[in-house]
Amino acid sequence: MMKFSFQHRAFYCYLGMSLWIFFLITVVYKYMSVGEETVAVKVVPNEFVSVNDMKYKRVYLRACNPPENIVRGSEGAVDNDAWLLQGVLALTRHGDRGPLTHLRGGDKLPCDTEPVSSLLKSYVEFVSNASAGGRAWWVAGAGPFHNFPSLPRAAATRCALGQLTPRGVLQMLTVGNILKDAYSDKLGVENMDLTGKKETGGVAYSTRYRRTFQSLQALAWGASRGAAAAREAHSVAFCFRHCACQAQHALNRKISTQAKSRLESNPAVRDLINKLSKVLFESQEYTDADVVRDALLAYMCHEAPLPCTEKTKKSPKLDLHKRKRKFRGDNPALRSLLDVDIDTLNMELDYINNNQLDFNNEIGRKARDIIGKFDKDKQKAPLDFDAQMEREKLLYYQQRYLDNADGYEDVVIVKKNLDADFNFPNDARIDTDFDEDYREPTPEVTEEFCIKKEHVLSLFAYLEWSYRQEVKNIHNRRRGLLIAYGLIHNIVQNMIRMISENKPKFVLYSGHDKTLQALILALGLNSYQHYNIQYASRMIFEVYRKSDLRDEFKFTKRKAVAQDFYFRVVYNGEDVTNKLSFCRTRQNIVMKVVDPIDDMKIYNTYLCPIESIVRFIHDDYFAGFNVSNYKDACATYAVNKHA
Repeated sequence: MMKFSFQHRAFYCYLGMSLWIFFLITVVYKYMSVGEETVAVKVVPNEFVSVNDMKYKRVYLRACNPPENIVRGSEGAVDNDAWLLQGVLALTRHGDRGPLTHLRGGDKLPCDTEPVSSLLKSYVEFVSNASAGGRAWWVAGAGPFHNFPSLPRAAATRCALGQLTPRGVLQMLTVGNILKDAYSDKLGVENMDLTGKKETGGVAYSTRYRRTFQSLQALAWGASRGAAAAREAHSVAFCFRHCACQAQHALNRKISTQAKSRLESNPAVRDLINKLSKVLFESQEYTDADVVRDALLAYMCHEAPLPCTEKTKKSPKLDLHKRKRKFRGDNPALRSLLDVDIDTLNMELDYINNNQLDFNNEIGRKARDIIGKFDKDKQKAPLDFDAQMEREKLLYYQQRYLDNADGYEDVVIVKKNLDADFNFPNDARIDTDFDEDYREPTPEVTEEFCIKKEHVLSLFAYLEWSYRQEVKNIHNRRRGLLIAYGLIHNIVQNMIRMISENKPKFVLYSGHDKTLQALILALGLNSYQHYNIQYASRMIFEVYRKSDLRDEFKFTKRKAVAQDFYFRVVYNGEDVTNKLSFCRTRQNIVMKVVDPIDDMKIYNTYLCPIESIVRFIHDDYFAGFNVSNYKDACATYAVNKHA
């Protein structure tokens, strides 16, 4: 009996151990299975992220420059104990805008979507409060920007031609914040007077475009929490008194011919551009790669799906008058504009004619003939904009004719881009001009074609290669020197005032991509990445003085001399001082500084003697033309047509 009991207990003991071991094995196996499944969940999604998606994102970040991607770089990064900041000059490109050409379905693009941002909200409230009792002071008085809106207006289309977008406003506010963070303590940028009334304050320039004016106001508020009294720059190049130059037109023709030749030598890219054009544009007159790129940015930068062609059914042609009535009736906003009282408008135009413009000279007559809206006998209906914009348009043509004096056809070509240049909405047509301006729509689509990321990457890759050629092109570099001379001359003059008169402290130039491209070429920067200008790009000139002005022998304080002043250039946060053509010398000062954002990062920064840029603009600027002044350089290609 006892023997059986002992064996019985042993049996149950073995059974229990077996069950325990089985349980342990099951648990461990289950744990391993869960671990494997967890790893699989993390890895699988990455398998679907293609290389093209990653490349496309890089292109998007580079071309669109989203506000969250705009951060402070090397601005103000010097040894503050050894150097005193004398002044800052900042040149920017405007923020994100609508396309410059009519797009298929462009009125449906979400360009007017406001980003969620407390900074943007605060700025909108500031403008609204300043305008509560009427117009804000910076647009209320007489002047070139009289009645310009400080914020993008709600347009007839969601993506109005050339109009700054809320996203573009936020970009410029972000750039302004960077300037405030970098220079507020050293220069007192915050709360600085930018009205131009105080000489020790700041000066602001803008071209006469709404997008540059609005960008300037956003930048000024971001930097100083105030507005700026903008001074007009009569040219995109900020050429001031050095504008008319015949050699530019000869160089333009050479560069244009070379660009067409490059495109013709790449038939695959040319065919791709033609296909993209049929999808993107209402009219098929655009085959330029940069124009197609600009149109694609309207989709990319606003995260809209890339478009496809839509097969259209052939419909009988309407009678021209029916088309006009249909066109007029489908657009209530346009219909009301076309019904403006002609007599009232003519009275306004008479006043502008008699008091603002000179129509008696050759330029005025030609500009008037091109526009052709001032002939009372014909009683043409007004354009879909007010007399203020009529005046702007005529002034624009007069200036363009001055800039293109050797080629009247250039002014005619500019007329084709009138709507884009002056930020008019799509459907910017007039009733009585519809007879001569009306074009048959784009030919019917016979095959379906969808723009894909691969197409975008191919186009941008071609443009990257093309920009490399342009940066190295001797004709393009010479053109850049001629275009940017007036701007660089103005920058140097302001630098000299900063070191001799201690004013102005802050100078802003609100311009375009062409403005920065010419300046980059003139300064000798040779990277295509610098030449490819993105929205809200910034180039900043910082002027410094040695803080220690003690005499080396007498050990007493002395007055500052020219050798005590230096400058540096920062482009989109990158210190490019040592890359300037006239600052690659041993006279540069090199110092190690701590990154303003990441205190674990240390890098070299450079200071170039102020004498270097003064000598460059006065002695060496036109050496490549084998002349010594602007006038002779502009006559170079006029004398030798085959130079």
